[in-house]
Amino acid sequence: MRVRRLDSNHDWTFGSGYSNYAQDSEAIAQAVKTRLWSFKGDWFLDLEHGIPWFEQMERVDLKRLEVPLMAYILETDGVKQIDSFTMTHDSENRKLLIEVSYTDIFE
Repeated sequence: MRVRRLDSNHDWTFGSGYSNYAQDSEAIAQAVKTRLWSFKGDWFLDLEHGIPWFEQMERVDLKRLEVPLMAYILETDGVKQIDSFTMTHDSENRKLLIEVSYTDIFE
């Protein structure tokens, strides 16, 4: 697996040839992150792609979110299994921290 690397602003990188591409486990990690960052209805080519974050975050129920998010991660190409998964909701700062450890096809 090979994907174009993202910079610190989550934009594609250009101008450095092959070093602009992530491969193997790094590419899978980037795919997992970008899938979790995607909002349902945000991509004009596939309005069903992404996570319905707005609906999910109206009333934060971490138990209700856990199973669909884990399934979404497992559907990512190259992810074999989830080894650990935790979520922490910071309502004061309006943030959700997702920490996941998984085994991919390159491990």
